[in-house]
Amino acid sequence: MTASVMLFTECKNGNAVNDGFLSITDSSESQEVAFEDVATDISIVPLICDEPIDGINSVKCYGSRAVMRATGAESIYIFDDGKLTAKLNKVGRGRGEYTIISSFVYSPSTNILYVQGAGSMILKYSVPEMEHLGTLQLKNVTGFAEHDDSTLICRMTLDDEIPGIYFVNADDGQVRGKLKDVCGLSFLMSPDMAYYSPDHRILAELSSRSVISEVSADINGGEETILRFDFGKDGMPAKYDSIGSDTDLDFIMELGQYLNDHRETVVTEVNKVMVKDGSVSFWYQAGLVGYKHYFRLEGDDIVKYTGFKASGTNGFILPTGLTDDGRYVSVVDLLPETMFDETGNRSPFTTELENVMKSQAFNNPVLVYYNIK
Repeated sequence: MTASVMLFTECKNGNAVNDGFLSITDSSESQEVAFEDVATDISIVPLICDEPIDGINSVKCYGSRAVMRATGAESIYIFDDGKLTAKLNKVGRGRGEYTIISSFVYSPSTNILYVQGAGSMILKYSVPEMEHLGTLQLKNVTGFAEHDDSTLICRMTLDDEIPGIYFVNADDGQVRGKLKDVCGLSFLMSPDMAYYSPDHRILAELSSRSVISEVSADINGGEETILRFDFGKDGMPAKYDSIGSDTDLDFIMELGQYLNDHRETVVTEVNKVMVKDGSVSFWYQAGLVGYKHYFRLEGDDIVKYTGFKASGTNGFILPTGLTDDGRYVSVVDLLPETMFDETGNRSPFTTELENVMKSQAFNNPVLVYYNIK
């Protein structure tokens, strides 16, 4: 394994530690920043296509290839160097078809696109032909990724067992092994395994006390903890960890009331988890409709940002996905007249972005790649 183990036993930058867990507190003290103040290595890539593209809500990038879900979660578009090279749209109820795309994974080494449809079935398609190669019938999948050329890692259930992380044969869907059990809250809340790949097997499981780990390439090799953390008083209480499909209705209603009572502060979403260059980072939302926050831990230093408004715009540049080499990618899909304000106060970045957006046919989206310093 390549990631170092980072456990903490003292307070750092106002973030308390409880029983060896880093407690990320005081989201209100996150430094508000402009996008240009913290973004580095920025590149702007227009999506070139002879049809309008709407509703991109998930992007995964592999070198110069960008794979994205769009159009009401019914289509997958693949762009190489910004040019459309393949499209999947097989909505229906027949063989090789789906009613909705819940999640997807692309394997660069095998050129196979895995698409999770309704009912936790995972359909396989060749790229770029988009020929249906088969369907894996699984149960209650809430996240999956490519572990190696022949294996998927899935967060799912088996029969009446409690939820867990399983290794599944990518050819026939047979379970090859189990990494661990996970609690009900983790099963429901944990993020898409967007950064998990054969190059960096980083797993994030969220609950009242969350864990980021690195999984061994050997399916029997277990995992190594990178970071254990919670959100203090703004996190989910431990008693809700056990929630599941068989939970008493009164308990579910109690949870709903708790979320409503703490809707301005509670953290229920953590995503874009990344481990690289000796640091661990992720984004989280403080409150059900609150601002996005960026968190990074590197050695003894903690960085917490919020904001990310670009100069001369009416919007924020926030990540839609990750690249395989550890950069963020944002989809900018507003109309130029909506995106940019009338002040004329543009940075070099927003000047270029505005010019690129105005040149786009069908007002199609633009991708922005960047790191955070």
